[in-house]
Amino acid sequence: MTTEEKKEKPVTQADRLVFNGLKGALIVTVFLFTPLLTMLLNVIGMDSIAPLMNALMFPLLFICFGAMAYGMWQKKMKEMQDKHDSND
Repeated sequence: MTTEEKKEKPVTQADRLVFNGLKGALIVTVFLFTPLLTMLLNVIGMDSIAPLMNALMFPLLFICFGAMAYGMWQKKMKEMQDKHDSND
């Protein structure tokens, strides 16, 4: 392999969206499907808002998955555009 073949492609906004969407989804999933959120709120003395926080977790999860899907869609459209431009 030459040095030109080893060059990394630049990180795009779509890559960041996919990565951050995945990180957010993992964090929300940990808090949603484990009692970790309830324990954390209990430790800081705010356990009375635990039911409200649980109601916010599903929308946050869908927002994270949406950001991830949008980033993947952007990457696919960019690949298709690059392929179309190279065929011309």
